[in-house]
Amino acid sequence: MYIARCYELFLTDRKITGCSDATILFYEYVVGKFLRFIEENNLDSSAESIHQHILPFFSHLQQQDLSPSTYHTLFRGLRAFTRFLHQEGYLKDEIRLPKIKQPHTTISPLNPSQMKAILHSFDTKTYLGMRNYTIVRLFLDTGIRLSELSQLQLTDVNLEEGFVLVYGKGAKDRYVPIGRSTIKCLWNYIKKRAVIDVNTNSYLFLTQRGTTLSARGIQIVFRSLKKKLNLDGRKLSPHLLRHSFALAYIENGGDPFSLQRILGHTDQTTTSKYVNMARTNVKSQHSKYSPGERLK
Repeated sequence: MYIARCYELFLTDRKITGCSDATILFYEYVVGKFLRFIEENNLDSSAESIHQHILPFFSHLQQQDLSPSTYHTLFRGLRAFTRFLHQEGYLKDEIRLPKIKQPHTTISPLNPSQMKAILHSFDTKTYLGMRNYTIVRLFLDTGIRLSELSQLQLTDVNLEEGFVLVYGKGAKDRYVPIGRSTIKCLWNYIKKRAVIDVNTNSYLFLTQRGTTLSARGIQIVFRSLKKKLNLDGRKLSPHLLRHSFALAYIENGGDPFSLQRILGHTDQTTTSKYVNMARTNVKSQHSKYSPGERLK
């Protein structure tokens, strides 16, 4: 069987098993890149020959000056593809890919003054200003992902009980609480939104023309914010606000178990990194509660 046909079967399998559209696009990008490498170099395109192309492909990637995170992303996608081929019997032996360590990046979240500067930069008297203010406040109050926020619909927002229904990664839905200030903010935004929504669009965030505001559109909002504000030359993104929320949550006394549920992490290890980062809070807590300070 040819690799291209295996690729089609792999994507079909991912769709049947419930992978999100974003995950499918990820696999299309990664495996597609591998297939183009095989085609451009006139290599054997049979499935049985895949193991011969792995090392040359990674060697080719190393010459492209890719970031460590991009390199690791390509590795993960190709590993999933080759495992599928082995499990389905298209490959007799499992391919052992070269081990690539996940790059360790230090997260530098926003501090409270920077968060306030962002929120104060919007003219909430206008629809766009109110919408963008609400988007940022929702990110900072919930830590939800960009893909999750862009998929929110009006019916997912419960202002009376104070939560939003979030459709998370891997089809894992969860209820995320929102604070009083965010409830008030959403209430004011929804009133302005009613004037824009002439086509009864079900999505929460709309463009000024009443169409759905996409994840790409939200990223453009953040790029404009970065140009408008001088945050020490820092990159501003929804993911940075997610990190900033998580660290502030722990530093303000929140526990990692409730944070895990709010963020939608399946593994506590992912959440625990924020506990390790909260050094300032740990030191102050130690000063207050350590028995050593009382043994004088």
